Amino acid sequence: MTRRRQPHEDRGAALLIAIGFVMMVSTIAGGLAAMITSGVGNRVSLEQLRNRQYAAEAAIEDSIVTVRQTLTNTGLGTTPTCGTVSSGVNNSTIRVDCAPALNVVAGGSGTLLAQRNVVFVACLNTGSACAGGAAIIRAQINFEQKGSGAISNTYVQSWSVFG
Repeated sequence: MTRRRQPHEDRGAALLIAIGFVMMVSTIAGGLAAMITSGVGNRVSLEQLRNRQYAAEAAIEDSIVTVRQTLTNTGLGTTPTCGTVSSGVNNSTIRVDCAPALNVVAGGSGTLLAQRNVVFVACLNTGSACAGGAAIIRAQINFEQKGSGAISNTYVQSWSVFG
């Protein structure tokens, strides 16, 4: 006597599970690939921005040293000047503009003291002065001068980095 097999209702379930597993792995891999591609694209633009900021920082620091030496050598009545500084950092040409920012503070005995502040603004060199929206870094520096005109201390009062 031959026995007939009874059909099983779960026949083909392994195939459906395998297809579902492959689709799940494919979805995860596709999402991961999109995330990696996006990250690599963002890295390039962020690297360019960071390189400009480093070059602007180097140019401002160089300008601060130059202004400090100029003020020490020429005395209290000098108005500092800045100009284009070709920064060796990241092959960027950065323009640094500076202007005196006079400020008066009260001294210990109620007398008024003038502060020797200079505002530095760095931007990419376009051949014209740094406009407000083009600034990469803006810094206000205080040069403390002795009566002889020599700079005794230099203080950073503000340092702002823009995108």
